[in-house]
Amino acid sequence: MRRIVVAGAGQAGLVLALGLQKRGYAVTVVTDRDAGTIRAGRLISNQCVFEPALRRERALGINFWDGHAPRILGASFGLAGDSAEPAISWEARFDHPAQSVDQRVKVSDWLTAFAERGGEVRIGKVTPELLDGYAREFDLVLVAAGRGPQFDSLFPRDDRHSRYREPQRTIGITYLVSGRDEPLPVYPGLTFGLSPAGELFGLPIQSVRGPVFGLGFFGVPGGSLDVWDDVTDPGEHFELAMTLLRKQFPWVAESLADARPSGPLDVLRGRVLPIVREPVGTLPSGAKVLAMGDAAVTNDPVAGQGANMAAHAAAVYEQSILDHGDRPFDEEFQRRTFAEYWEKAQHATRLSNDFLAPPPDHVLATLEAAQTVPEVAHRFAHIFENPADYAAWLTDEKVSLDYLASKGS
Repeated sequence: MRRIVVAGAGQAGLVLALGLQKRGYAVTVVTDRDAGTIRAGRLISNQCVFEPALRRERALGINFWDGHAPRILGASFGLAGDSAEPAISWEARFDHPAQSVDQRVKVSDWLTAFAERGGEVRIGKVTPELLDGYAREFDLVLVAAGRGPQFDSLFPRDDRHSRYREPQRTIGITYLVSGRDEPLPVYPGLTFGLSPAGELFGLPIQSVRGPVFGLGFFGVPGGSLDVWDDVTDPGEHFELAMTLLRKQFPWVAESLADARPSGPLDVLRGRVLPIVREPVGTLPSGAKVLAMGDAAVTNDPVAGQGANMAAHAAAVYEQSILDHGDRPFDEEFQRRTFAEYWEKAQHATRLSNDFLAPPPDHVLATLEAAQTVPEVAHRFAHIFENPADYAAWLTDEKVSLDYLASKGS
């Protein structure tokens, strides 16, 4: 039986491990924290998972939150203007509801399920120094230990596909609940606000404390939303978030007037460097290891692609492993596997990187047309689910304007 180790227990690594386990492979997962510690810890990330990734979870029988997690029914967009009302605004319903489950819940439940189904879980920090030992023990080593500089030398930057050398947003996220007996009167979907200073994202989430509303600000460095570096107290974070909301996105503020923080650990601050890495690393012994998830491709969370591309990576890597049979998992296999993943992931990376730049005129024209042409709003809302359509549409000014003309706009 082929023995495979997944070093890292995030969305990409656990979906792959659970999928291979279902196929009868002997899989070991290495994680620096056990399930209970993860669940009781600080907020890990904020994410919205769309239908293709949710289908994958259902196929594996790991969709533990269907029927419990709030359904994300659509997208609401607002462009900040000179008044309290947005200069451009529209809503569009998704063809299939999306879902957001707190990563502390998701990771801890999946890790528990993996162990209960017979998988081996080893607790320990994943470091490049330990990978050589795994390479001697296992047929294939997959590194899914997330983003960070610890693997810079093992998986160096791919300059061909990495646009930025510095983080492009400061991130401040907090979870909110109602301070009254009734739920917050928020939009039942993804709330997206855009201003010259950055972006606002809000969405209903199934958290460790039950349903909450996740409020996130993504600030352009040096701008008025770039305020999180010196904030350490959760109460201060909440007060600052509410102040920013009233000043920058006042049309959203009213629905959160009765909000309060959901808990002292339910905040997240930081910066993310968008980077594509060389996917195959060479260890001191000469053994080859394959990166996946954020260890291979890290996108800024502004376009919500992280968890969705992680699920796609897991599906691609699983199928590649199955198709490979009993042959050695050599460098050619590893590069071919990543290349198949990159065929789709490149569009998510383009979408995420483009969102970090000021929108060009033809994109602003599209957002404006969406106010009066529901088909345009619907198509724009679905680029988060299908970033390949973004690449085929909004990256080309002529294609974009011709499309608007065909819709009478």
